[in-house]
Amino acid sequence: MDNTARPTTVTASFWLWIASVVLSAISILTSLANGSYAFVDVGDNPQVAAAVGPAATIIGLAVGAALRILFAVYMLRGRNWARIVLLILAIIAVLAGLPAFAAANIVDILIVVVVLAAAVLMYLPTSNPYFRRRPAAA
Repeated sequence: MDNTARPTTVTASFWLWIASVVLSAISILTSLANGSYAFVDVGDNPQVAAAVGPAATIIGLAVGAALRILFAVYMLRGRNWARIVLLILAIIAVLAGLPAFAAANIVDILIVVVVLAAAVLMYLPTSNPYFRRRPAAA
């Protein structure tokens, strides 16, 4: 069994993923609170969209947050598959967050920066051996 200690870069990446969840919640909840969150009309009925949209957004936030936290925990435990999934999520988040720079939305810009930093930390040379080790059989 390889007892490779967890690198600081992996721990820092984990906490940045947690920070991205918190920042995402702040962004979405403030958008809902000030009415700036856009809802797509459902069947050409804006009343349905206004009624269903906030609940669907909160559910989506909860599911997305739970999945990111779950993948971050597995990444922290040294699971390479979780690191790959988080990298894919980071790429999606960065691409989706690019318009935030044009809109000067500070919270969304912070999300992009935090996710990008978390992804980079997972793949630094000091992090790589931690994900190559073989976990102990359960």
